[in-house]
Amino acid sequence: MPDGTPPPPDPYTPVDYPAHYPQLPPPVYPSPYPQPTDYGYPPPSYGYPPPGYAGPAGYAADPYDPYRPTRPVGTNGKAIASLVCSVAGLLCCAPAIAGLILGIIAMRETKRTGQDGNGLAIAGVVVGALAIAGYIVYFLFMLGLGIATAPDYPT
Repeated sequence: MPDGTPPPPDPYTPVDYPAHYPQLPPPVYPSPYPQPTDYGYPPPSYGYPPPGYAGPAGYAADPYDPYRPTRPVGTNGKAIASLVCSVAGLLCCAPAIAGLILGIIAMRETKRTGQDGNGLAIAGVVVGALAIAGYIVYFLFMLGLGIATAPDYPT
């Protein structure tokens, strides 16, 4: 630099911290397993399962296992469709049958996966079954009414 300006500082030089900063102690982590006491019994473990504990059915013992099966988010779509079809089935018969079938499928799925929507599926099955039963009773009533009031034709 011919004009007498100092060279720019190197951005890759290590940072020099002041000497009065205290040193950090080395990290010390507690043992995840209970340690024996003077009496030979381990102390109660708070937050840690005992060694060899398999956990709930279908889940690993490690609560932070990224590969364990998780519960699906949201409400089951078939449960929502079941309730919508069953309510629409109150106006005409075909959606009530679809709502009943979708509700049964959704109840099985929510039980298997733990997803939300089991109540909607049950409501869809109940409303769909009541709508179908109402249509059957109506059909039988009209059939009986039609036979009782049929005119006698001379032969």
